[in-house]
Amino acid sequence: MKWKIEKKYVTIAVLTLIVILIALVFNNLLEQGSKYDGIRSTLKNTFVPIIGGFILAYLLNPLMRCAETYLYMPLAKKIFTKKDKERKQGKFSRAFGVITTMVLFLALLVGGFCLVIPQLYYSISEIIAEAPTYYVEMEQWIVTFLEDNKEVSKYVLNLLDSGYVKLMDYVNTVIIPNINEIVKGITTGIIGGVKTAFNVLLAIVVSIYVLFEKEKIISYGKKFTYSYLDRKNANRVLTGVRYVNTVFGGFINGKIIDSFIIGVICYIFMAIVGFEYTVLISIIVGVTNVIPYFGPFIGAVPSVLLLLMAEPKQGLIFAVFVLILQQLDGNVIGPLILGDRLKLSSMWILIAILIGGGLFGVAGMILGAPTLACINAIVGHDARRRLSKKELPLESKDYLNVKSIDENRNIKKLDNEVK
Repeated sequence: MKWKIEKKYVTIAVLTLIVILIALVFNNLLEQGSKYDGIRSTLKNTFVPIIGGFILAYLLNPLMRCAETYLYMPLAKKIFTKKDKERKQGKFSRAFGVITTMVLFLALLVGGFCLVIPQLYYSISEIIAEAPTYYVEMEQWIVTFLEDNKEVSKYVLNLLDSGYVKLMDYVNTVIIPNINEIVKGITTGIIGGVKTAFNVLLAIVVSIYVLFEKEKIISYGKKFTYSYLDRKNANRVLTGVRYVNTVFGGFINGKIIDSFIIGVICYIFMAIVGFEYTVLISIIVGVTNVIPYFGPFIGAVPSVLLLLMAEPKQGLIFAVFVLILQQLDGNVIGPLILGDRLKLSSMWILIAILIGGGLFGVAGMILGAPTLACINAIVGHDARRRLSKKELPLESKDYLNVKSIDENRNIKKLDNEVK
């Protein structure tokens, strides 16, 4: 009798072997992690500019498309009207679209640094120089504000004195005696900054090539998807990728525009009213606004405290302004720019932010909501497909009062409606 090897057992054996090998490699990395630090560092330095270039190209792609569609393609159609005109029109519009996009991006980057960095340096220097004055003014404000509550005033002043003494003690015992180490750390930071600047330059170069070759890259991706997967699964993968692109692209670009608008509004208000640290606080409010829900509070707390130290009245006015600004953003500006791209309830967005922030920090807080939206869409689509095969209801509301479903698909409902 001839022994026949069944295909399913071969598949199981191969998968088992792969799992064992992955487990062994992972265990080896845990036991001898220090030996691989150099390799990890090399891989990180190699791939960070490449990944950064792809991300930058993805973010700049909408701007390039606008330049191509509305500016350079109409111009190219007027210039190239003879043989091989479509290819020349495409090359012309793409080349000038990429150039325009990069010029605008670099102008914003360099201009932003030239305008913002001196203002930030001035604000931080002023905060350090005026710290003793702020401390005295804060004491006087507390005494005046809590004039009728002597015990509470005494308790708060003791807390303030204790914090100030600890801060000065830290400066005198840690910072000043270890000034050489601090200088060394600053030097290391400068070197790291040079490396970062070099990586940014490489990422910009990579993004230029990606923008030029984006159609080829997309074509290669689709080609390999259909070559390694069957037609049905390949179609599902492409549908999923298109949905992810819609959610992530729309959310990230929309959130950047939304946060920029919020930062500008904050700057205009503070400049008109004449508040201190206008640029610094506007940047804090704009940058933290990228984080859904928690961002406004993360940015408002240090900003209000900073203004309270400079002038308590300014801090209180700014706190009220931030509440109004965030209501305007949440109900008018945000929905107008973002729409309902995520299609998630507030509860699920909150859960996504908490989980993403806990696992991946600030990046997780920003990307947690769109990631959950994509997972929800994929799982929901698969659930509807399975329910359709079983000829069961597709809407979630139809299952609220379900007690059981028999073998003939008859739905038995609860006697008392669930509230």
